[in-house]
Amino acid sequence: MADKRPHSRTKTPSSGTGHVSKRGSGTGHGQVGNIGGLHGQQGSGSSSRPGASLGSSHKKGSSYGSGMGGGYYGSGSGGPSYGGMKLLPLLVIIAVVFFFVMRGCGSDFMSSDYYGQDAGTTTTTQGSGIGGSSYQGTSFSTTGSGWMTTQSSAYQDTSMSAVDTSVDAAARDKFTKIKGGGEDTVTVMVYMCGADLESRSGMATRDLNEMVYADISDKVNVIVETGGAKKWQNSVVSASTNQRWKVEKGGLKALDKNVGKKQMTDPDTLVDFVNFAKENYPADRYMLIFWDHGGGSVSGYGYDELYPNRTMTIDEIQTALKKTGITYDFVGFDACLMAGMETAMAVEPCADYLIASEETEPGTGWYYTNWLTDLSNNTSIATVDLAKRIIDDFTSASASASSRSKTTLSIIDLAEFKGVIPDVLAGFGTSLNAQLKGENYQDVAKARSDTREFASSSHIDQVDLVNFCNNLGTDEAMKLADAVKGCVKYNKTYNVTNAYGMSVYFPYSSLKSVNSMVKIYENLDMDGSYSDSIKSFATLESSGQIVTSQAPQGTGLFDVLLGGTGSSSSSSSSTDLTSILMQALSGSMTGTNSSYSGSGSGYGSLLDYASLLGGSGIVSSDSISDIASLLGNRAVITSDDLALTSKGGQDVVTLSDEQWAQMKSVGLNVFVDDGAGYIDLGIDNVASYNDDGDLIVSYDGTWMAINGQVVAFYICQDDYDEETGYYYTMGYIPAELNGVYVNILVEFSSDNEEGVILGASEVYEGTDGEKTFSTEGKGMIEITEGDEIDFLCDYYSYDGTFQDSYYLNDTSLVVGSDGLYIQTLTLDNEGIYYSYRLTDYYNANYWTPVKKLEG
Repeated sequence: MADKRPHSRTKTPSSGTGHVSKRGSGTGHGQVGNIGGLHGQQGSGSSSRPGASLGSSHKKGSSYGSGMGGGYYGSGSGGPSYGGMKLLPLLVIIAVVFFFVMRGCGSDFMSSDYYGQDAGTTTTTQGSGIGGSSYQGTSFSTTGSGWMTTQSSAYQDTSMSAVDTSVDAAARDKFTKIKGGGEDTVTVMVYMCGADLESRSGMATRDLNEMVYADISDKVNVIVETGGAKKWQNSVVSASTNQRWKVEKGGLKALDKNVGKKQMTDPDTLVDFVNFAKENYPADRYMLIFWDHGGGSVSGYGYDELYPNRTMTIDEIQTALKKTGITYDFVGFDACLMAGMETAMAVEPCADYLIASEETEPGTGWYYTNWLTDLSNNTSIATVDLAKRIIDDFTSASASASSRSKTTLSIIDLAEFKGVIPDVLAGFGTSLNAQLKGENYQDVAKARSDTREFASSSHIDQVDLVNFCNNLGTDEAMKLADAVKGCVKYNKTYNVTNAYGMSVYFPYSSLKSVNSMVKIYENLDMDGSYSDSIKSFATLESSGQIVTSQAPQGTGLFDVLLGGTGSSSSSSSSTDLTSILMQALSGSMTGTNSSYSGSGSGYGSLLDYASLLGGSGIVSSDSISDIASLLGNRAVITSDDLALTSKGGQDVVTLSDEQWAQMKSVGLNVFVDDGAGYIDLGIDNVASYNDDGDLIVSYDGTWMAINGQVVAFYICQDDYDEETGYYYTMGYIPAELNGVYVNILVEFSSDNEEGVILGASEVYEGTDGEKTFSTEGKGMIEITEGDEIDFLCDYYSYDGTFQDSYYLNDTSLVVGSDGLYIQTLTLDNEGIYYSYRLTDYYNANYWTPVKKLEG
């Protein structure tokens, strides 16, 4: 029979075991920890290391609030309370360590009105940067290969070898009229919100140096506004006020050293900067670059370290650009995730081209020296040719800094976008909506699940538009794919597959931003067909989750853990489903468990549409009966289906082909009872099947550890090529790195079965009024010797209520000279419980009966 089971990677544990034994209350500082836990003892074997801790459930430090007073948590304030589980050393270490290497910047500037070094330097010169800061320029090949290293044969990228100079007849006229013959004047505006990229790593200083080392002519004005950082890694740029600079041949000239302390994510600040530049430096061609973090279609641009309570959404960007009253040759984002259809739609009324990245950018970002020199040498250079240099240099520099960099950068012709996209997008949205209102939800969900997703650990639901259309395969989808490929005039990727140059928001991993995105579409005056399609999809997905969560025996993990026999999907009539969904619409439902996992494990019951979709205005009561009818047609998964049976001496779960076809993933879920509640060790996609295709429900007691400390680990991306058998899996470990909340990213693949640590990605989240936003960090934080890491976990009380994120170990891990290494440790304790989580295409979860690890 056809194998319809979800792919799971094979975990290869190290040989040898550690021993884990239970102990009493722990000790701490700041608060007195009183949670029993596990601790390790020194093991034997040639590769043993000192025991490290799997931690207790003590709450994160005072910056996250003091511990709970009274009870088993003790009382007091200040630092975290300690007590917990200590883990034994590994006997054989399986470790693959990789560090991202970032090019650094120096720290000193001059202190006069004109900062810089002698003119006449080139990109190969080593020495002082602006104001004496260190700088090392590097030559790049004019062919665009530059520092490009050979990619793994496993990656088949979608890079273009040459610029597409064709223009569809439906394209509108370009706003910018290039005179030709090098007669054009150009003003390049760089809106540089330094944020922690500068205060921590000096990345803005580095890029200013790159600009200074360009051979800039008197026909090119490079105007920069700085702000948004708590500290600048130089003695000239101030953190107390925004400032404006002009990059001239060999140096930086101060234009306004006291603009005022303004929020860089406020659209009015952007408008004021652009107005200043156009009034003082009028030109034939205007180019605007946004420099900072990016959050994609929902959150938009920017993280201001001084005002971290908002971002600049893309509809706000459109409003700001219109207010400036000028049109742009190109608008570029030296920021993450901004090459979206929504960004193109926002920028198009004011610009001819968009240059941006679908994926997150490395911290090094764009390389400025060469393209500014090229522009100065020929101010009439075609925009697509200039963009090719930007894109090639960015790709080459990123690959040189790390062969494991994952980069995308493209240029989109917005004039062509305006001419060809609206009609085909409307047809696509109408067709997609019709599919969803029929019985094809699962086909759409599978296409979406198989599509290249960007920043997957953040669950922002940004996917490649062409790849999605290709997976859908309808006539309307293929027309949209062809139109998008025509608009993308040059695209280059590195270590990223199926990235064609333009992404789109399509909800699936998380539905919380649907309501916000619909409002943004309305503000952009977007045709309602696509907006309707994502509302329909999100409504069906959430309905599937709601119905599953209200099954008679419950489907939450804790329903199973606290006495249930398994998970089930309601087999009620369509009338019963209608009643459940109507209650969800009114918000009057009461779930079996109201817990919520901060790491997105989905253990608790989901109660209503408003909580799922980020607002209650999307679902109408008129559609509920139709939704109930559609849901009633899917194959039912009951607790009887998930009951364990014995076959060949193994406990197994047997599902039919039709039931397996509904499942998109299977993961192992492990919890530890520490004497006061449950420590969540996360979800790993390891599973085994017997020859009959049954899921084997067993657990060898091993789990991931870093340098001897067991960690909580969550899968966020799982790619599998059925033809070649090649797999790529990415997961994250929640942690604090030197006091900063991060996800440590780990990848497994057919090439690296033992896993490799990629680096740390800072988690940026905030609330602007009623809106919650998430910005993706530009670049990964390099983890170096001397860094302190505190691994985090989600913690639940015995009744299944989610408490908070807590420290997992009783001591910080201080990174040594040998760096970080991945281990697989074997646990042995009375209180270890496990279950397999099956997730269907509605993202509804089903758990097999929870088993206690014996022996």
